[in-house]
Amino acid sequence: MISTQASYEPAVLFQNAQNFIKGKQYENAINELNMILENDPTNIDALNEKGSIRLIQGKYVKSLQNFEKSLEIDPKNVSSLVGFATSLYYLDRYDDALDIFDSILNSDVRNIDALIGSGNILVKKQQYDDALLFFNIALEQNSQYIPGLIAKADALSRINQNNDAIIFFDNVLQIDSDNIMALDGKGQVYLELEEYDLSRNAFTDVLEIDPNDIGALLGMAQLYYLEGKNIKSEQLFDKVLYMDPDNVDALLGKANTLRNIGSLDDSLKYYDEALEVDPDNLEAANGKDSILNSEVNNSLDLILIVTIIGSITSVFSFIVMMIKIKENASLKNKVIIADEQIEELVDKFMKNSQKFKK
Repeated sequence: MISTQASYEPAVLFQNAQNFIKGKQYENAINELNMILENDPTNIDALNEKGSIRLIQGKYVKSLQNFEKSLEIDPKNVSSLVGFATSLYYLDRYDDALDIFDSILNSDVRNIDALIGSGNILVKKQQYDDALLFFNIALEQNSQYIPGLIAKADALSRINQNNDAIIFFDNVLQIDSDNIMALDGKGQVYLELEEYDLSRNAFTDVLEIDPNDIGALLGMAQLYYLEGKNIKSEQLFDKVLYMDPDNVDALLGKANTLRNIGSLDDSLKYYDEALEVDPDNLEAANGKDSILNSEVNNSLDLILIVTIIGSITSVFSFIVMMIKIKENASLKNKVIIADEQIEELVDKFMKNSQKFKK
């Protein structure tokens, strides 16, 4: 049993934190590290370890902040540089991350973490052969290095070598049966393969280990979304955003779910929030444009309906026109949206018809 009250010595607290990490008790580990930092805010080891935990949890803005503090103290600390670059990578700032990994490799061409980090960015740039070369060089140094195995599995899944990807994820799980990143990875691969039950099993295994794992929560939310379970999907995206308000994947997932159920104004709000965090995000920009264009088209359709109805000069023509609208599902929806305007037009039309008869 791990005691947090036995000593406030930094070495003891740091060891406690590492023990908690091994047991996947991440928030307890954070508490130990915070006690170190309360007495010594410049403790680089504690800052780096805290940043690494936030990376595991998928809280990339917070991880970035911790590594940034470390680099303010020691700009050349390699562990801080790797963690900072990795955080940038997960925040989709690939060029900035690659610059840092390149600077590390210029000093140490065999730095295994920089090799893997560079490979991950090449995957994002769809340079898969080069990425796999980086991963193979890293794994030649240590064939059991878990980050390298996970990175290679992810790259293989991107080029539709899903069976090989599953094998590498399983290799990780043979080394560490509770490895969250490997389980999350398997869940994502099965999600892409539309093997929803297998995907659900993988994400469920993660959430049994850590109920707040963002990767598994996002995966499960996406699974519910694909199954048309919008309420459950939205609840999980909300849970992620409660823990990490700047999580772009959760903001996009929430926006897409709201759009799916017809809450377009709320959907636009979340697309805008995603663009505030990541101004170059194409999915957010396209989602927003699609809604705005749809609203313009709806307005044009309504103007057309109003114009047509306003131009009708006989009761018979008016009745025929309303029947045609009722038969057209698209136009019918536009009419329903504008009940008040249509009722007003009908009232005016009938009054004008009575005046004409007189």
